[in-house]
Amino acid sequence: MAPVRQGKAADLLRKAALREAAGDLPGAVASCDAAIRADGDLPRAHYVRGSLLLRQGQHGLAADALRRAIDLKADYAEAHVNLGIALFQQGRTSQAVAAFRSGIRHGPSLANAHLGLGNALFATGDLPAAAAAYEEAARLEPGYARAHRYAADAYIAMGDLAMARRLAERLRGMDEDAAAEVLRAVEERGG
Repeated sequence: MAPVRQGKAADLLRKAALREAAGDLPGAVASCDAAIRADGDLPRAHYVRGSLLLRQGQHGLAADALRRAIDLKADYAEAHVNLGIALFQQGRTSQAVAAFRSGIRHGPSLANAHLGLGNALFATGDLPAAAAAYEEAARLEPGYARAHRYAADAYIAMGDLAMARRLAERLRGMDEDAAAEVLRAVEERGG
């Protein structure tokens, strides 16, 4: 790839970031499209485009862009994770599980990959595996309140109210409202 093409694509991706920061998501996508026209083999351009489309609720188009990023860079962990989110939003849960697992394989320290895997596993009814994924997200980012909350929800669904109560106690310093909701749910179930 010619350095000029690389430079032009990088400039257009910077422009996309500025548009995104200004709240102009369609404009940011247009800048990504221009970057892809300048250099279609730049994985980051496809990733950023897919991520922006995901934020706009265009899950099918997002998945296509993220798959292209992965085609260009198979170990692009963040692209696998966002692909998992797009697939999950489309109701393609088993494919989402596979995408999240690929994201974890390439980026084992990405807490959001573990959280996404937990969500997809919860949707399939595999509550023990979902709880384990949420707990791994919380281990990786101890202040990740959502991971603690979702783990508590999985334990409540499994009937392990003592574990849910322990997680509510951990939540107290992070999100008082979530902790109170978990404790209410535990008490409603007799725990």
